[in-house]
Amino acid sequence: MSEQLVLREAVPNDANNLIDFLKKVSQQSDFIVFDDLTNLTIEKERQSLNDIYQSRFDELMVAIFDQKIVGYCRIEKIDEQKAELGVVVDQEFWNNGIASYLIEDNLDWAKDSPLKKIILEVYKNNPAAIHIYQKYGFTTELTKEKTLLMSKMV
Repeated sequence: MSEQLVLREAVPNDANNLIDFLKKVSQQSDFIVFDDLTNLTIEKERQSLNDIYQSRFDELMVAIFDQKIVGYCRIEKIDEQKAELGVVVDQEFWNNGIASYLIEDNLDWAKDSPLKKIILEVYKNNPAAIHIYQKYGFTTELTKEKTLLMSKMV
């Protein structure tokens, strides 16, 4: 049986798999920073995924390979018209286009949402990520000491 990459919207039953993914990728790169994962329970994550799934302003897409999450892309509401985008891919799967697929799917979802603007923050010393964001129309709005604030109108 050949394995395929599947991209789909995250659902509450992904909670355990997503926690495992977050723990793994949080150890892979200085670019990836998550809030305290030690207090994250499967039930809390299941509820969070349900809230995202039901929201008109939030979205979470996952990339699944061999029944494991290998990437995710999140749009998280800031206010009624603006949201923040974040994307993470397991280092073992870098340079396979997964981040591009996830970003594209989330931006397509955003077109049908009430959102008007998507923002993100990226480290200046991460040219691969900057290139992907520029490819999808994000432009630099603000330069900070270590990061760029980029945005795109939906």
